[in-house]
Amino acid sequence: MSNNSYETYSGLVYIQNILSKIFTPYIIIVTLIGITGNALTIIMLSKRSLTKNFNNCTLIALAVTDLLFNLSLLSHCLFTLSGYSSNDFCVLLAFISHLAELLSASFTAHFTIQRFFAVKFPLSVFMEKNIHILHYIIVSLVILFGISFCFVLIKANSYESCEEELQLKWFISDAILSFVTPFTIIATLNLLIIFHLRKTSRKNQRLSFSNKQTKKEFLRLNSKPKSSLSYDSNSHSRSSVHTIGSNVKTSLYRFPSHTESNDNHLSVDIRARRTASIRSTTRSHAQSHRVTRMLIIVSTCFLLLNAPSHICSISVKIYSLRNGQLTSNSRYINANIIEYSNETMSTIIENSDLTSTTIPYREASTKMNANYYYILYITIITCQHISYLSYSINFFLYSFCGMKFRRELKRFLPKCGNYQQRLQKSPILYGSHIL
Repeated sequence: MSNNSYETYSGLVYIQNILSKIFTPYIIIVTLIGITGNALTIIMLSKRSLTKNFNNCTLIALAVTDLLFNLSLLSHCLFTLSGYSSNDFCVLLAFISHLAELLSASFTAHFTIQRFFAVKFPLSVFMEKNIHILHYIIVSLVILFGISFCFVLIKANSYESCEEELQLKWFISDAILSFVTPFTIIATLNLLIIFHLRKTSRKNQRLSFSNKQTKKEFLRLNSKPKSSLSYDSNSHSRSSVHTIGSNVKTSLYRFPSHTESNDNHLSVDIRARRTASIRSTTRSHAQSHRVTRMLIIVSTCFLLLNAPSHICSISVKIYSLRNGQLTSNSRYINANIIEYSNETMSTIIENSDLTSTTIPYREASTKMNANYYYILYITIITCQHISYLSYSINFFLYSFCGMKFRRELKRFLPKCGNYQQRLQKSPILYGSHIL
């Protein structure tokens, strides 16, 4: 063993010890923020003022899933700090984490599909509003499938000392359902939505420019008859003082003028109605674009925060299998590599504090690069903790990007404060009546 290799390994161990001290308070802070934010999200999305505009069933289910994941993650962290250890408890947390991961990806893909159809086929939105049961059926089927899959996955794999060992076929199936399929759908549809919105925006700009040109020509043509008519009526009004025949001519000129004014009133009413209709349509399109933009940001953040963890997990698995075949003469090396490669983002029961995991240094004669594997392992744990943000960030994205959500939240929070003040001042709760 060379001195440089040993120093590199010692440096990696030092980095791991630092991360183990940082990640525990980090998890507690992130989960508490996530629990509060997701609870408020569920309350806000359940309000009728928001629900009547678009179906929030999928977003509410996503918030419930994120809340469940944060609760399980916080429970695991607290029980780890207290020294509590139970294999059944670890299995339960593994089931919840796998289920939350699968449902979160599925619901994100679902509302991305909804927005794609709403943008691509705007008339389908009115059909969806009249068929609320369709969304509930889809969400229910996804939940039932997720529960069934995760239950079978937990039963088919072994758990010893709170360490999960996924078989290769289950690792592949979990990666396909939780990462490959939903992430491909989300990325593809987001790109299609962005391209369609840009194309529609350019088309609207051209139509707006042509409408302005047409309006200018229409006003220019209408201004000429009015000026000549005004001139004729003035000339005949001056000649009406002298002759009765002029009065007849003036009446002849005033009659079409009266008809012209009626036509002008009708045209003004029609234009006013068209303008109101155009404004209503414009507001509807603007609101739809704001909702689409918000959901694109939500799904994009989900991709950016979760993709590195999944990619690192798959990379570790591929690396371990490749080197496991190269080092098949050493069963000890192969078993150790497979043991530490079977970790996914959803498996929060495996050493989230990084304190109980040690990777023994291998001799340089082996074909396995232990330092590279250690770096990859630290990278996947770091990405895993970064991915926890995706279960807590949606509330802030809704607040910053959703104008209606933000307005309803501003109305709701003062009401909660006033309600708490009334409870504190109430004699029923704090007076003699409580006894």
